[in-house]
Amino acid sequence: MEKTRSKVIVKSGYLFILTNFLLAIFNVIVGLISGSLAIISDALHSLIDAISGALIIASEKIASHKKFLDRREKIERTTTILIALIIIAVGVHIIIESIEKIIEPSEVDYNLPTMIVLISSIIAKYALAFYLKKSGKTYKSNVLIASSAETMNDTIISIAVFLSAIIYLIVKVDIEAYVSLAISVIIIKVGLEFIFPHLSRHHHHPLESNPDHDHCGKSSPKSSPKSPS
Repeated sequence: MEKTRSKVIVKSGYLFILTNFLLAIFNVIVGLISGSLAIISDALHSLIDAISGALIIASEKIASHKKFLDRREKIERTTTILIALIIIAVGVHIIIESIEKIIEPSEVDYNLPTMIVLISSIIAKYALAFYLKKSGKTYKSNVLIASSAETMNDTIISIAVFLSAIIYLIVKVDIEAYVSLAISVIIIKVGLEFIFPHLSRHHHHPLESNPDHDHCGKSSPKSSPKSPS
């Protein structure tokens, strides 16, 4: 079970790197052609996500080593925090870029190839987020769950850019900077919740421990019921 878990996490890391690297290349090309700051920012985000993939692989390689088996939870927690910091950094970057575009608007040219790439990006990111979340829950990996949340953020950003493009094509009003600004706040909130799980008050947070299971999914001993007096 442990070997299978490790293999799945490493495989997910490589898939995470490959998907984001390819998306970054396509988004850079389309962003430069269309002049869309949001698409170029999304490309930068994908490149940063590739770094997260490297963190996933590195942390699992270290944690699965015999010398560090007893420190696995601490290593994964540290990696999760690093990924959360990347999420927050991307959110701050988008805020800065959005404000700059609001102050100095630039002309955008959305065309059919641009729309096709945006739709493809949304589908690819959503599929990756679904896979990471499913694998993370199956193998009790907080790192994969954090990466899934980060990828879902990317999906939401791409959807926002796509909707902004549709609105621009219909009414010739560019709102992508305002949409990106609103989404960046949500992204930063998600990143903070991974560092401080108790910020998420209304739902059970993925990084909060399950009282009935330890990190590796083994049932924890429950307190025995009191004998009747």
